[in-house]
Amino acid sequence: MSTRPDKLLVLGIDAALPDLLQKFSDEGILPNITGLMGNGIFSRVIPTFPPLTAAAWAAITTGAGPGTAGIPSLMVHLPGEDLDQWHTSFDRRLLQAQTLWEAGGSVGKRTALINWPVIWPMSNNEVTQVAAALNPPFRFFYMPLWDIASSSFFSTKPRACNQIPGRAVVVRPEPVLAGWGPPGSGTGADSRRPPLTFTMKIPPTYVPGHEYKVFIIDSCGRGYDQVLISRNREGREVAVRLSVGETSAWLVETFTTPEGKRRGRFRFQLIKLSPDGTELDLYVSAINTAETYTNPPSLTAAIEATAGPYMEVDDPWAFMDGWLPFSFYMEQLAAHNDWWVKATSYILKTQEWDMAFSWVGTIDHLQHVVYGGIEPRSRMYDAEGASYWLDALRQVYHHVDQGIGEILQQVDLERTLVVVVSDHGFTHLDQFLFLKKALADAGLLAYTLDERTGEMHIDWLRTKCHPLEPCHAHIFINLKGRDPHGAVPPEDYGLVQQEIITALLNIRDPDTGERVVTAALTKEEALTLGVYQGRGFDRVGDVLFALKPGYMANPYIYRAVVKYRDHTERFMPNPELFERSALTRNFTGAHLTLPTIAEMHAALIVAGPGVPCTRRRHPLQIIDIAPTLAYLLGIPCPKDAEGNIVWDMVAELCSPA
Repeated sequence: MSTRPDKLLVLGIDAALPDLLQKFSDEGILPNITGLMGNGIFSRVIPTFPPLTAAAWAAITTGAGPGTAGIPSLMVHLPGEDLDQWHTSFDRRLLQAQTLWEAGGSVGKRTALINWPVIWPMSNNEVTQVAAALNPPFRFFYMPLWDIASSSFFSTKPRACNQIPGRAVVVRPEPVLAGWGPPGSGTGADSRRPPLTFTMKIPPTYVPGHEYKVFIIDSCGRGYDQVLISRNREGREVAVRLSVGETSAWLVETFTTPEGKRRGRFRFQLIKLSPDGTELDLYVSAINTAETYTNPPSLTAAIEATAGPYMEVDDPWAFMDGWLPFSFYMEQLAAHNDWWVKATSYILKTQEWDMAFSWVGTIDHLQHVVYGGIEPRSRMYDAEGASYWLDALRQVYHHVDQGIGEILQQVDLERTLVVVVSDHGFTHLDQFLFLKKALADAGLLAYTLDERTGEMHIDWLRTKCHPLEPCHAHIFINLKGRDPHGAVPPEDYGLVQQEIITALLNIRDPDTGERVVTAALTKEEALTLGVYQGRGFDRVGDVLFALKPGYMANPYIYRAVVKYRDHTERFMPNPELFERSALTRNFTGAHLTLPTIAEMHAALIVAGPGVPCTRRRHPLQIIDIAPTLAYLLGIPCPKDAEGNIVWDMVAELCSPA
């Protein structure tokens, strides 16, 4: 009989695809992952339904599906609240199932958590914790756990801004007529020609911003070539001096947020400045936390001395909105990967731990951006250009593999069970469905739009149902006696369920005429997709649905402008039911279809004491991972687990010596 491992190291690689892992392994660019595959088990994994990040990671660490763990989707709707209210699913206080580290803690196991999902806010127990992971910055919702505001862009030309309105600001520099002089003159704006200046607020939206004065100067007599960024109007307190292509040091300010005063850090990058000063592009990073994000608090300074400041999310919209080149985004992903490697290595080397869980999201984030470019079934696919996007993914997978190699240097592989696991697969994303419009067209949802702001106002008396934001997988019936504005009598509950299912199945692609919903079923039928009637079942929608590959729901109804010949105009709800995606301008990859299809499978690699060397022929269920790891470690199975031990993975422990 084999010896049990003493320790467990779980490396969560968000959205690492089994087919790409195999492809890149065969190419020889993933030597560390290949080594683990060759010395352990490699398996495909059927994820949760829906196959979304928080729900899947909760299932991995608890062995409980969405109906028990209470994390049904990207958002969580709590019973008794208005149907359009939601909470982020990354809040650990919403998790209703015991985790592996809680089960291990009951028998004295010490745990370290590094940027792991669904562990925010910080707990005060004995667990060592560094930050907590979040999804990428979505187009539809900005849900920071640690950040104060998203990035912003100041330009002399109008720029796209598809994520959060107000982040792209047009500036109009004006000449400074007094108070300037040549370099060395002692004035703030030292320039060989009259400086140009404008004022900006950081951030321009989301929370009240701090005012900065920008001076565009000619430092050498050959045209405008630098910007000075000052905290005062005269430019005598210069915080930043930048030439084109340069990035500033981090600046720290205190911001007023809905949660109170918070300290945040950010930095500037000068992207473009023409010699005549008429063209300027200035990028401002997201405002990251400059406060404590570790347990114990003393770890924050040590982590930053080793790995640098914690940056919660990368910024694909800076690329997709045309602010910055693709190379910038790739550099950002590399920086996030580097932080993950250094922070994880530091914790494993310096802290006492028996179980460690560390997560990185760079693969997932890039696949959201470029997946349509590598998937032949996508309408955006171009065979000649596909190699470019595949090579970008190859680089990011390679960076993760290099990181795994560095992290494993801190681990005794003779005593440690090493797990590399992902949470879901990927499909292409060609079209966004305006789901609320489809429900309204079917007479199931009623709303009006504010002509000035575009804000949606639900007419609850005429509304039979409302989707769980952001319109992924769950629809709740507006039920009398249960919901605050209930309109559907309880005796009509089953009838309305069928009305919703009929409406969903009647949604057709405008180009092909094919259905875009591949499955729609009642709450009572949800167990067929692994959503069991557990403690969190009251957070599951009354109707569940899965879209076909190629589609994602858009939670908004946009305003359309109708212009008349007399130059008057009026606003009306957008009459379109679909919006096309566009490669490099929007997400082109998603994971919202049935978890059983091969494209949606996650990956699992387990190597270490007690683990046979094999490749499983059939995928395992995501809820089987926690019970199996608990058995291998010899700790109690998480008490709410619904999965089973995968016996072929523990065969060596069960075999006689």
